[in-house]
Amino acid sequence: MARNAEFYKGVKKRKTYYFVPVAVAVALVALLVVLFYSMQKYAVITKDDVKVSLPMLGGGNTDTAYLGTAADEEMVFEHTTVSISFDAPDYTSIQPLARTADLRPVRAIYVPHENLTLEKLEEYAARLQTGNALLLEMKPRSGNLMWFSHANAAEGYGLSIENETTRSIQRFVDMLKEKNVYLVAQISCCVDERYPAYSTLVALKTASGMNYYDETGMWLDPFSQNVRTYVVQLTQELYDIGFDEVVLADLRHPVPPEGRETEFLYNAEMSTTPTPEGGICGFAISVAEQLKDREPGKVLSIYSYTPFSLVKLDSATGQNTPLFFKLFDRVYYPTDRGTYVYNLQDVTRSISEEVAASRFVPVVENYLPDNPDKISWVLIDVDED
Repeated sequence: MARNAEFYKGVKKRKTYYFVPVAVAVALVALLVVLFYSMQKYAVITKDDVKVSLPMLGGGNTDTAYLGTAADEEMVFEHTTVSISFDAPDYTSIQPLARTADLRPVRAIYVPHENLTLEKLEEYAARLQTGNALLLEMKPRSGNLMWFSHANAAEGYGLSIENETTRSIQRFVDMLKEKNVYLVAQISCCVDERYPAYSTLVALKTASGMNYYDETGMWLDPFSQNVRTYVVQLTQELYDIGFDEVVLADLRHPVPPEGRETEFLYNAEMSTTPTPEGGICGFAISVAEQLKDREPGKVLSIYSYTPFSLVKLDSATGQNTPLFFKLFDRVYYPTDRGTYVYNLQDVTRSISEEVAASRFVPVVENYLPDNPDKISWVLIDVDED
């Protein structure tokens, strides 16, 4: 029979040493953290690399910067002269967007907006003997639209008004197309007395903050993205109505009269000094880019206004006809039958005379240039009293 023990033997616990490596690891991490922050002031930064230079090892260089945190540490930097320069805009790399294939001369009679009635349009169409087109003023400088528009700005600010003309314009267009009349719509881009009256955010302003206004009308800010979008949407709507071509008028910067120099304020924030060239050429590029995928057969054109701009950039108006010929199918130019020959000589620096017959459009009053059956033109009826 087994004997009962009076006492139970105690269980001997094993000695564990896992805390030793943990303690060592914690100590190493703490040491690394201390070394990292304490050695920062000896970090030497050069244009090629970053290294640590310890004074006790003979390191250190006063030509470089030491990143220290001590209050009494002296920071020594290299003396560097920095200058920022902005190159003048270079449009040589702009890809041509003009559609010149199968472009035929346009010979049009100008129809002002007040004559957009059935009787007047039939009368103009009956006069087309040498001509083949009518140019309808669909957005005059007043800003009134001759059709009911659904563009964002038109609906947002009530710029489009329903009246007899806007209700009938589709019927007028259909009637003229049945007569095989080529239709061109003209819209004023930067002169508009309605849009800036409802939204000062799109108005070109003077230094005093007032909307800029001259004998031409009230001017829009060419740098405004809202204005550019408005023009693109209006153009697309006119194509949809049935117009074969849209010509952009007044896409230029105003030039104050001599003796009335004006400082202009723009709504967009820019990192460079704004110029007429930046506003107008940028506007032209933006519109042409947004409309480059328009329906085949639809023509996009623009007005040029000064003899200087026919050759190269006109820094006053911001217009650049050589650039316009790369972006737009045609360029319209107000002139007369005597001056047209000299204008043509200027234009042929950018395009050939043969091509100019269909791409350069003189806009004349009462009298056509010579050889009207071989070139393009727009005829404006003007009272000679």
